Amino acid sequence: MGKLTCGIALGAFISASPSMAEERLPPGIWTNTEDSYFAEEEGREKPDGWGFEVRGDGTWRVITAFGQAQSEWRTMPINGLARGADGDGNVIWTIKGSELRKARPFTCWVSVKKFAAKPDGSADWTFANDLPMFDQGGRVLVPGSGEAPDVTIRMRNVTWAKGSRNRPSLVLYVHKDDPDRAESYSWASPDASLVGINLRWMQGSCRRMEEE
Repeated sequence: MGKLTCGIALGAFISASPSMAEERLPPGIWTNTEDSYFAEEEGREKPDGWGFEVRGDGTWRVITAFGQAQSEWRTMPINGLARGADGDGNVIWTIKGSELRKARPFTCWVSVKKFAAKPDGSADWTFANDLPMFDQGGRVLVPGSGEAPDVTIRMRNVTWAKGSRNRPSLVLYVHKDDPDRAESYSWASPDASLVGINLRWMQGSCRRMEEE
């Protein structure tokens, strides 16, 4: 699974130059995953994928979909960040015109069937828990260490393309060999606090964590 990097393509798009009207994202993890996912289907140019982690003191860093840091903690404003409002008057944040959404934190467990059975012939399973996840394109790699398939789980709080009859959903995806196309997925209400999946050869569950 080494070829599986991140669902958020992050680059050196950030300028260190401060803006005159300084805008600061509230604490949390922010990505533009949903804004970019259906952009082309809606006839828009697909923006670059961006992800940020912001601390309570306003410092921030660039992160991947796996939550890995791609920059040092920074104090200057994020170049291109703007605060606005949607049609209902709710605050929205954009970067270079692409909407950022705040992720909700989850914790997950994953169990994968091993290649070799136990001495008595019954199935043997790996188990990993306390896996940190977020629901705006977050990913977690669960290595099989040669005993089981490498598995990546991914989570989105999906908002479908304009005109779609599908309703917003909290979706948990399972990837094995392809970072883009999932082996399978399950879904729940977008405000759900728990979502799980069982594919016979793997199973897992993610529970929403209380935010500080």
